[in-house]
Amino acid sequence: MTERKRALLIGTSFSAAPLLKALRGLGLRVAVCGNDPHDACVAWADAYHAIDYSDPRALAALVDREPFDFLCPSCNDFGYLAAAAVAATRGFPGFDTPSVTRTLHDKAAFRAFCMQESIRVPRAWTGHDPEPPGAAYPVLVKPVDSFSGRGMTRVEAPADLGAALDVARAESRSGAAVVEEFIEGTLHSHSAFLRGQRIASDYFVDEFCTVHPYQVNCSNSPSFLGEDVREQMRGHVARMSALLQLADGLLHTQFLVRDGSAYVIECMRRCPGDLFYHLVSYSSGASYIEDYLRPFVDDSTLPVQGRQQTPWVRHTVSLTQPAVVWSIEPRLDCEQLRVFGLSPSGARIEPAPFDKAAIVFARLGSAASMRELTPKLVDCFHVHRDP
Repeated sequence: MTERKRALLIGTSFSAAPLLKALRGLGLRVAVCGNDPHDACVAWADAYHAIDYSDPRALAALVDREPFDFLCPSCNDFGYLAAAAVAATRGFPGFDTPSVTRTLHDKAAFRAFCMQESIRVPRAWTGHDPEPPGAAYPVLVKPVDSFSGRGMTRVEAPADLGAALDVARAESRSGAAVVEEFIEGTLHSHSAFLRGQRIASDYFVDEFCTVHPYQVNCSNSPSFLGEDVREQMRGHVARMSALLQLADGLLHTQFLVRDGSAYVIECMRRCPGDLFYHLVSYSSGASYIEDYLRPFVDDSTLPVQGRQQTPWVRHTVSLTQPAVVWSIEPRLDCEQLRVFGLSPSGARIEPAPFDKAAIVFARLGSAASMRELTPKLVDCFHVHRDP
């Protein structure tokens, strides 16, 4: 009997658990690595390795010690970057070159690449100058390597730029920040599964930030975007794929739409977190997780476009102030409800963007009700908290 091949899943969190299950479904033995032995995946995996997976040296030492066939990143930026660095010298499939990885995942490098190649993005500056040349305020200041809105500030006047840069640099692992033009528009995301630098299947989602201004907490699928904007985004992705010679796999992009024009905000090659993949799969019938994982396990099966158009929404339950949360009470009319609790009853929850109490999915009765309810989902779940 042939021994099953072994995959190392980078991450142990609740968002990584469905990936572990999918890897098993692809016939693999699955080990996980992370620094919290109480995380969801630890008890389910075939083996657990207690390391800081964001440290490329620690990860390299582990794969040199254990005979893994495949290296599979989960839903963490720093874990993906460490895995990409190790893959570059150990030959694991599914990853881009180190220079391409940096271009895509460093916000300043990505902005510079897009502006050079005429891919529409907000104008950006590195933040080294006391004031961006020719900038019209307001501007956004961001860490080059952070996520979920952490360290981001909207700056209304030049006098406030220095303090915002200090905040962004403090949140950045590399101590670097980027300043960009502030664009008012609607927010969306695009998940494109690439094969041979072409889009084999793709999905659009509408997104809203209603608790923290730079962290998505409400989203819906399918999207209400028109075909013209979809084709603009597909054109941006096709151009990036060809110019950078991207490896097969997922390219997930967040973008803004203003006056019918799509502006690329950021992209990633890791799996989106907060159970995003469930929203697309519930709505479209797609095998999102399997399609994401296949390039990392050297599986050439082509992604198949999901064809359902079932209205689903996703809401991350978060707070504006710290509180002890006892329960969450749904107050919406829906066809189906799925609640993933992230903390025990009576636990203290920090405000967004640092904590979440739960992630909720709901299937609605019509596209019209989805369009009306998605931006108001925060009002559809009552959080019972301490007085």
